Amino acid sequence: MSHYEHEHATPTNARAHRLRQAVDAHGLGDMWDMILTLDYQVEHVGDLMPDARDQFLDIIDLLLRAFTTRS
Repeated sequence: MSHYEHEHATPTNARAHRLRQAVDAHGLGDMWDMILTLDYQVEHVGDLMPDARDQFLDIIDLLLRAFTTRS
């Protein structure tokens, strides 16, 4: 039997996956890991409570835009 995922968790997981792919594509994986471990004191985004996970993903989204925007 496969792992059950609550229907409300799926959009967050999709967002986390999409952002992680973009972070990796731009070589910013260390930034992702550093923020998780230093600021949130977890190793995986899935270990965060929903509010903290949304906050983390918002921060990553903003940083990704800032680091990848061309002048």
